[in-house]
Amino acid sequence: MSMMDVRSLEVFVVAAQHLNFTEAGRALGVTQPAVSQQIRSLEDYLGVELFKRSQVGLNLTTAGEILLPLAQEILIKLRQVEATVRSTEGSLMGDLLIGVSATVGAYILPHIVARFRALHPDIHVLTSLVEREALYQGIASGAFDLGITDLRLERHSAQYQPLFTDRLVLVTPVNHPWVGRPRVSAHELLSEAFICRESASACRAAVSATLAEYGIGVNQLQIVMEVPNADALAMAVEHGVGLSFISQLTAMPRVKLGRLAIVQMEDFQLKNDVEIVCHAERTTSPVGQAFCEFVRSEEIQNLLEALAIGEAQLA
Repeated sequence: MSMMDVRSLEVFVVAAQHLNFTEAGRALGVTQPAVSQQIRSLEDYLGVELFKRSQVGLNLTTAGEILLPLAQEILIKLRQVEATVRSTEGSLMGDLLIGVSATVGAYILPHIVARFRALHPDIHVLTSLVEREALYQGIASGAFDLGITDLRLERHSAQYQPLFTDRLVLVTPVNHPWVGRPRVSAHELLSEAFICRESASACRAAVSATLAEYGIGVNQLQIVMEVPNADALAMAVEHGVGLSFISQLTAMPRVKLGRLAIVQMEDFQLKNDVEIVCHAERTTSPVGQAFCEFVRSEEIQNLLEALAIGEAQLA
């Protein structure tokens, strides 16, 4: 090729992230030979090998490790240029890439995106549900413009904006003896079988911190099951496996259907802050800035509150 090809850079970045040409092809929607051809063309142009190929697999060469952050930065700048120039005509255009590590974010995002695109129909929003560490890596690399998380990680490059305060409620099967009681105390929880989210979850962290205020360690609960997501947790409670704290947003549709009950706690309030995260040292694209402003609007804040108390239906 006579000059560096943007598509080859895109393919290189994805291949470097997967360290597997077949998986990179799946992610890009092309064949493995097509990925190999793009990488070969880029290597021929630069005059260096970018990957070490062995029986064990692929690794980046020193040249590949040097190129990766530069290629990521080039692609970010190109996307910003495209979005900025197109937006000078008065309407926002381009892609908005959002990574989501919060279960609650996955619930509320379709509502927000639907209303955002009604205002900006030329914006293409792509969302990915990912592990929390992958979310922060994506923000750092530019794979995501924005992220939605319910648990902060200490990253100097991360900047946060409040999105939604999720309330956590104690849920029981509808036939549990506590249903109908005005309040139960924190220490009464010790007598019940409990279902928890995984130890790294924001929900588990919030429950642990609040119980500690009452001198109760989360490990003192009779934990009979750990589950990886809120839906599985709610289903386990419905089937009588145990009690649990879950997002009110997740609980309310099931409560309205008569499948779960919410029991009030004595002087016991649990909440979980859901936030938008972006790169602190990189200018957010015009599309990303517009989205961040949009979620602060009274319309969206009212919508989120209605979802939380069950006055609006989940998408």
